[in-house]
Amino acid sequence: MTTPTVHRSPAAAPGERGLLLGRAFPDRIRRTADFYDTLFRASGAGGGDVRELGLVALGHVAATAPELAEEIDGIARGAQLPLHRVAALNARTEILGRFGRQHPECSTVVHAPADGRPPVTTQTWDWHDDMRDGWFVWHIEHADGREVRTITEYGIVGKIGVNAAGLGLHFNILAHATDNDAVDDTSWLPVHVLARHVLDRCASVDEAVRLATATPVAASSSLTLAAYEGGRARAATVELSPAGPAVLQPGADGYLLRTNHFVDPRLAPGEALATEDPDTLHRLAALRTRTGDHPAPDAPALLDALTFHLDEGAALCCHADPAAALGKRWETLATVSLDVTASRLAVHAGGPCTARDHAWTLV
Repeated sequence: MTTPTVHRSPAAAPGERGLLLGRAFPDRIRRTADFYDTLFRASGAGGGDVRELGLVALGHVAATAPELAEEIDGIARGAQLPLHRVAALNARTEILGRFGRQHPECSTVVHAPADGRPPVTTQTWDWHDDMRDGWFVWHIEHADGREVRTITEYGIVGKIGVNAAGLGLHFNILAHATDNDAVDDTSWLPVHVLARHVLDRCASVDEAVRLATATPVAASSSLTLAAYEGGRARAATVELSPAGPAVLQPGADGYLLRTNHFVDPRLAPGEALATEDPDTLHRLAALRTRTGDHPAPDAPALLDALTFHLDEGAALCCHADPAAALGKRWETLATVSLDVTASRLAVHAGGPCTARDHAWTLV
C-alpha cells in the first residue's frame, strides 16, 4: 500500500489556492481527467456532452458557491487544462448519472453514544481500481481561521472530511429515478462541491443539515454528519436527490449505517441502484449484524465490523477483479476515520482488512 499524499494550502484567495494546487499536481490532475474522459465515453457521454455539462455545472457553482468556482478555475489554470475538463471532474457524479449509473460500494459506520462520549466514525471509499493513485488529502486553511481537511480526487474540491469546528462528513453515492433528467433543471450544485461547501460553511450538524437540505442537486448522494457539541454526540444523514432531501437520525443503539441505497420511505420507491445490484442491501444487512456485536464501539471495533468480504456474504471490504472490464473493477481505495473532537482525520490507503497491518496517515 502507498502512503497518501497530503497537501497543505495556507490561507490564500480561492483562485490562488486552486492555482497553486494545479501547479503542484498537474500530471495527477491530468491523469484523473483522462480517466474520467474514458469513463464518460464508456458510459455513453460524448466530448460535447461532457464539455456542455461541465460548464453548466460550473455556472451553478458560481451562483451558489462562487469561491469554489474560483478555486476550480485556478486548478484548471495551474494544471494547464481547459476549464471545462476540471469543471466536469467536479460534476463527474452528475455526468455519469446522466449517461449510465455506476455501482460504487462505499460503506459508512457512525456511532453516536448517548452516554456523553464523542462519536466514532469509519468509512470505506470504494471506487475504480484505476483511481488507486488518483486521490489525496487536502488540508485547507482559510484567511478567517477556518480549516478543512478533506480526502478527495485530484482536481475535485472535496469529498469526505472534517473541519476546524469539529464537523465531520462522510459521503456515499446514491441513485434515484429522478437523477437522469435533473441536470436540465435551472439550479443545482454538484454533490462533491456541496460536500466541500458544507465543510467550508458549517460549524454544527444542524447548520449542515439546513444547508444540505436547502441546496438542490442533480445527482443523489448521502452526507452523514457527525460532531461533538456541548458534551453530546450528534449525528445525522441527509439523503439527497432531485426529488428532494430526507434526514435520518441514529437508531436507538446510536448507530447510523450507510451503504448506497435510499432508506427514507418517501424516497425509497425511486431507488435506482439496489434495483440493479442488490449488493448494497446485503452490505447494510451485514453492517447491522456486525455492529450488533459492538454496543459501545471504539474505532478498532468499527474497523472489525467493516472487515468483511464478498465471499463471506457482502463486500464491505472490496477487492478488484483484475479480469473485469473497465468500470467494473471496484476496490476499497481508502479507509477513513474522523476524530471530530480533535478536528483530524486518519486515512489508510486500502481496505479495512489491511488497515491494522499498516500505519495510518493522521492529518
